[in-house]
Parts: sequence; C-alpha cells; structure tokens
Amino acid sequence: MITIRFFKTREDAERARQILEKAGFDAEVSEDKFNNVPIQKFGVRARYRLNVSDEDFYPVTAFLAKRIRAGRLK
Repeated sequence: MITIRFFKTREDAERARQILEKAGFDAEVSEDKFNNVPIQKFGVRARYRLNVSDEDFYPVTAFLAKRIRAGRLK
C-alpha cells in the first residue's frame, strides 16, 4: 500500500476513501501509531493516512488530478 495523503480527521480520510472506492479503486484508512498506541496519546496531533494499492497508484493520481482540474474534489 502507498499513502496518497494525510488527513487530520478520520472523517475526512473516510470521505476521500469513499470517493476512490466509488471510482473503482481499493483504498484504506490507517491511523498513525507508535508501538500500537495512537500518537495523540503522546501529545502529537492525530494523522490518518489514505492508502491505495501499489498497482493503483498511477491511476488514482490521474483520477485525482482530473477531479482537481474540474474543481470537483468535494
């Protein structure tokens, strides 16, 4: 899996994952942790990663670039 973007909230990351899955891409959200403990327990702001499979990396970036150009990311 390759991280496409970091998000501050799980909700934003999940929304992005749903957009990718509706377009036919496999995606998952993971939370940054240290020794399996969420990093916010150590005073660090939470981060959520949007990950896609290695083989989907280039098609996903092309899909997102097209949506950005069209102004339809939301």
